[in-house]
Amino acid sequence: MVTRYERLVFSTALRNGLTRDDAADVTQTTFIALFNSIDQVRDVERLPFWLITVARRQAWRACQGRHEYQQLPDDVACHDDPIGDWERSSVVYNALQRLDSPCRDLLCGLFLDPAEPSYVEMARRLGRAVGGIGPLRGRCLTHLREILGEGVFP
Repeated sequence: MVTRYERLVFSTALRNGLTRDDAADVTQTTFIALFNSIDQVRDVERLPFWLITVARRQAWRACQGRHEYQQLPDDVACHDDPIGDWERSSVVYNALQRLDSPCRDLLCGLFLDPAEPSYVEMARRLGRAVGGIGPLRGRCLTHLREILGEGVFP
């Protein structure tokens, strides 16, 4: 499988902005993920799509790891603001309540559930395919941003 799909995975990593060295690391990580999940592969015809998805995610993680964070200037104070925290939490809570059930359940599960459920667990909870959780998450976050942008809550 490595011989057959190595170029596909490597080129996917390159197309996602990685250097050749980083793309090689992503390729290795992707095939390790395949090895660890091989018993879950049901449709061999869908394997190239699975490999591309994993390679994209690994490339994204690699890109995120390269970002350097700067310290805040000394004159920026970090104060605890329990009232401000409560107000922000209230705004987000109200926006979440305006979402339809699948979106509300998904976002609350992924971001607020202390058990930190995986996509597999969320797919099981929502009765959906695992591959549909990521795109649904994107649509739900877009809708939540739209609601928060309105600035009007019931």
